[in-house]
Amino acid sequence: MPTVEELEKEYISKHPKSRELYERALKCYPSGVTHDSRYAKPFPIYMEKALGSKKWDVDGNEYVDYVVGHGALLLGYNDERVTEAFREQLEKAVHMGSCTELEIEWAEMIKKLVPSARDGYVRATSCGTEAVQMAIRLSRIYTGRDKIAIFGRCYHGKAGNTICASRGPPFKMYNSRGIPKGVLDDVVVLPLNNLDAVEKALSTGEIACLIIRGNDLYTKEFMQGLRSLTKEYGVVFIIDEVISGFRYAAGGAQEYYDVVPDLSALGKIPGGGAPIGAICGKKDILQYYEFRDDYWNRFVRVAVGGTWNAQPICIVGGIAAMKVIDEERNKIYPYLYEIGKKLTKGFNDHAEDLGVYATTTGFPYDNPTMFNLSFLGKPVPQEKMYLWQTGPRSFEEYIEKDSFNASEEAYYANYLNLINMGIFAYGGRAFWLSIKHDDEDVQKTLEAFESSLKILKENNLIAKS
Repeated sequence: MPTVEELEKEYISKHPKSRELYERALKCYPSGVTHDSRYAKPFPIYMEKALGSKKWDVDGNEYVDYVVGHGALLLGYNDERVTEAFREQLEKAVHMGSCTELEIEWAEMIKKLVPSARDGYVRATSCGTEAVQMAIRLSRIYTGRDKIAIFGRCYHGKAGNTICASRGPPFKMYNSRGIPKGVLDDVVVLPLNNLDAVEKALSTGEIACLIIRGNDLYTKEFMQGLRSLTKEYGVVFIIDEVISGFRYAAGGAQEYYDVVPDLSALGKIPGGGAPIGAICGKKDILQYYEFRDDYWNRFVRVAVGGTWNAQPICIVGGIAAMKVIDEERNKIYPYLYEIGKKLTKGFNDHAEDLGVYATTTGFPYDNPTMFNLSFLGKPVPQEKMYLWQTGPRSFEEYIEKDSFNASEEAYYANYLNLINMGIFAYGGRAFWLSIKHDDEDVQKTLEAFESSLKILKENNLIAKS
């Protein structure tokens, strides 16, 4: 089995053009990248084209890809139904700065698919982060309260009032430099899977909204408990469906868990691969975007704009993608669940057969359309495996879970090996599925998983059973 140093040498030898491009990029961007997740040692891989479930880099290497445009491409790369919509619109106009029939058709598709939008309003944004922040602001206006409740280690975009708790511990202070203390004072951070902690926070009467991602690790009972508690205490319930929307089910996590929030934030998939976002939900909350009389417009209404809101290219891609999802939902989601189960079961079976401690975490955990890999540096008692399956239930359990993690060298070795074997994952550890992934992709990926586990075992980078 190769050492980490040997894996790195192979990586460097296979990607001379990527290395050259990285040296150019270092003169343009901080650390040479335009997105934190694209930073990689010894240098990132630069891609040139993509089709279906595959990508090709500038050196001609082919990869089975599990990034799928940061999760935006549920239909895979360059699905002809979506790209044809882009082509047709390009001949008409890229941007007109005017109302279009397309934006109505796009919103009608969202209202058809997303439960929280069916009897409510939709408002277009440029990205998911904007949608989340708009939902928070509307919640404050609607309730007359200032504080927001979020969950530790749940990422809701780059705005200060949510990114401050996207890692941890210390949960509320992660990545908080440059964020005024007054902003942090209005943020309450809670542990997932702990309804008692949620009720204690909501019962203060100070919380405007409770926001949760559709793609975090919890049970259906927990999600439904949140809906009950937010209703009881008059708190606006927001589901951030930027990742889970149209991925867990045609109607997102809210359909999958049978929970209808007051507001939803959308992004990624409803753009068909182009940048877009949306907020949707109850009319009595979104009414603050309506134009009425002079007094309302000046003192009550919330002003909102955006150069790229409902930009035609983004809209047509989203319409095409959502039409496919609507028409083929009975095939799409069972297929995604099947592929996800094959990959997660295959990884876990290899770990067991090799006698090493490693596991997968599926989202949703029982029907994964995306999943993460975890390599463990010390043995985990069987009764603690729920930490990776249904998730921690307190901040102390988050810390306990972290204590089992293998070193970063283990994850680095896995990243190098996957790239060398033609598997491209998000940071080398997160996998998002598309309908273009097939059994051949699964087999190649499982072979790479087995190889990585053997390398980690041989190099003593993983706990052995």
